Amino acid sequence: MAISEEDTANLIEYNTAKFFLNLGRLNGDEICDAPEIKYIFTKNWFSRIFMANFNESDLSTSIEQIISRIKKLNISASWYITPQSYPVNLQNTLKDYGFTYKYDWSAMAIDLENVPESFDFPEGMAIKEVLNLDELGTWTDILVKSFEFPEIVQSYKKYFINAGLELINSHYYLGFLNGKPVSTCVLFDGEGAAGLFYIGTVPEARKQGIAKAMVCYLLNTAKKKGYSISVLQASEMGYPVYKKIGFKKYYTTKIYRR
Repeated sequence: MAISEEDTANLIEYNTAKFFLNLGRLNGDEICDAPEIKYIFTKNWFSRIFMANFNESDLSTSIEQIISRIKKLNISASWYITPQSYPVNLQNTLKDYGFTYKYDWSAMAIDLENVPESFDFPEGMAIKEVLNLDELGTWTDILVKSFEFPEIVQSYKKYFINAGLELINSHYYLGFLNGKPVSTCVLFDGEGAAGLFYIGTVPEARKQGIAKAMVCYLLNTAKKKGYSISVLQASEMGYPVYKKIGFKKYYTTKIYRR
């Protein structure tokens, strides 16, 4: 039976939150996984707030409690607002409490029945699952180069290495070009959907079809695992690639930070 657009949108949001919650748990971060809100508060990486579902009458109190905790921990935090966030005036209220709009993600999904089993690999490209800590170290090196975050290189690397290869229901992959690691991705075995995260390519290897090949490879891997749908959150840079592959946008995730 086909999944409705509403159910697909819910899967994307839930999949995103669960992936980051799992990372937070393995790093010993402060986690909230309640029906009305989910968050990861950490001094070691990015703190994130997801899936708000507050009673409108309690909205101010709920936000004030979260801000109080943010202040006590002396951290910054990003709040992910989607069309499913409730109440509907939440983002306007966040502005009143000092949250500033930063950027958008495009929430996307693809029906795996429509993914061809054969696709073009760039000449000299290979893909390998990360199976030990040395390979994970290489994966983190390529990750920070791909996403170009020089100011937080060590914290980024440490966060993933601390989680190790025990990241719940997740599999790391490295893409190689002529034997040199150039690309990363994570396949998350989510509940009802296979999630793709951290799809990146180092700047010098871009525009050669590497990201497309990584995604197509992992979509087929997810299909073999029995999934019927795969989901991701696309940056502005990645959106055209995923759209060309066949992903459909279901909503916009608006990210606010305090």
